[in-house]
Amino acid sequence: MSSGLSRIIANHDKSLEDGFISHVSFKRRSYAVSNLRGGIGKSTLSFNLAWLFTRDEPTLVADLCPQRNLTESIMRGESPEVTISDAMQPKVLGPAFGEIPADISYMISAYNDQFKGGKKGVFVAGDGRLFAFPSALYQQLQQAMAAGNKKAVNNILFSLKDILENEAESKGCTKILMDCSPFYGGGTHLAWCAADALIVPVRVDEHSIESLDITLNMLSSPDSDFNIWAERAGGMRVPKVAAVVMTMVGARSPKKGVKDRASQMYVEKAYATASRYPELFDVADPADAFVITDDFMSAGRISGAEGIPIPKLKVGQFHTVNGSRLQVNQSQTKYKKELEYLVSVL
Repeated sequence: MSSGLSRIIANHDKSLEDGFISHVSFKRRSYAVSNLRGGIGKSTLSFNLAWLFTRDEPTLVADLCPQRNLTESIMRGESPEVTISDAMQPKVLGPAFGEIPADISYMISAYNDQFKGGKKGVFVAGDGRLFAFPSALYQQLQQAMAAGNKKAVNNILFSLKDILENEAESKGCTKILMDCSPFYGGGTHLAWCAADALIVPVRVDEHSIESLDITLNMLSSPDSDFNIWAERAGGMRVPKVAAVVMTMVGARSPKKGVKDRASQMYVEKAYATASRYPELFDVADPADAFVITDDFMSAGRISGAEGIPIPKLKVGQFHTVNGSRLQVNQSQTKYKKELEYLVSVL
């Protein structure tokens, strides 16, 4: 077992010990949950992070994924009158698409009672129109570049940042959390420009490790699309990687510090990948930015389907999800500690 893997597992085991308290002290203002692969539990993670953020800080949460999974979890079937597209289209494409609404966010606790009792949480809803946004965005960028207008390129790339910063300020929010699409073009590109740091979920499988490498390379390489456009804008700070979250890890061994071999192999591969990009981390050893989360099983399905944060689920309680009767088991206590440790890393 490599020293990096040993450190990751030791950090995980320590976070699960009785009496261990995860202290929250956010190091940055804005975070984007992003990896260039779908089906890794990203939206469930984002929903739970939204709840955990609002336990400590007034937070603006934005759904930048056209699939709108986070919007469904938070707004519970309600159709928002205003979405992120209503702000982004006029901001990026011009006044022909109308004016930027003065108020684009919704109080989360008005739609989801689970968020009551914490700090303020406001939400900018996702929109299926974001599927078509990339082509319009890059057309605008190409026109600005052809005119040699670095200021215009800069304004376009920071358009989402301006929208969210203004909304956060008007609503008294000190933190911003963005849920990104698994596709880089469009909203995710602008989210990387807007974020101080990324939270990168990585499922324990080969394709997710490859996606981690693609994501980190895109941030690091001067020849990547992200950095080429940053240069065309006159230079831009690259977001740090605040956390690499290994999702759906199997931990079925009764022995402390022992994960199933497949999960252990993928965590080690992810660490080896991250270690090739030390400049993206602001910890001495990227192992300290790794967080292990188990396969949330029924708890994750219940959380996403019913809009209940995993830390608020009650052990032993039954829920019906898509016709299946699911019970919250004792592992919920462990999942809660893992999520709390993740927030402490940020």
